[in-house]
Amino acid sequence: MCLACSTPVRGRAFGSECLPDVLGSDAPTTLEPAGARPDGAIRLITAVAFGVAVLATTLPWSRFGPGSGAFGAWTRTGRWSMLAALAAVAGLVLAIVSLGRAEPSRARDLACTFFGGWVALASALSLIFPPAFSRPWLGPWVGLASGVLACAASVAAARAAEKSAADI
Repeated sequence: MCLACSTPVRGRAFGSECLPDVLGSDAPTTLEPAGARPDGAIRLITAVAFGVAVLATTLPWSRFGPGSGAFGAWTRTGRWSMLAALAAVAGLVLAIVSLGRAEPSRARDLACTFFGGWVALASALSLIFPPAFSRPWLGPWVGLASGVLACAASVAAARAAEKSAADI
């Protein structure tokens, strides 16, 4: 019997086949190991992607002019970079809250999808429309990639939570 299959009962370890005999007729026939939610790892990927998006806001978003220094996304002249930065921070906070919750929430996953989409869209618009007389640099590219990853991972988490709720 492997460690994942063993269930401790009154100081002894039993497998899933023996549990109904030991616990009686009210015992569940199958048990899932604690912490084996399939959407937990996906939510971690979402949080890491939003973390990278927040780190992308600390990079220069243009080669010269406004947004060319550290924290380039946080300049007021960058029209879209500020929206990407705010969505990245909001998404990171929500993703961290989702990691701390035991029960899956479709609403939280969809909100993470929304914020990930906004990070990706605002980063893409920063690439297309950089500040006047400037060219985009590293920040919007990293923001675009991490926004797309956060959006895709949160959609996958929502689908995994739906699937696990349907299996119950």
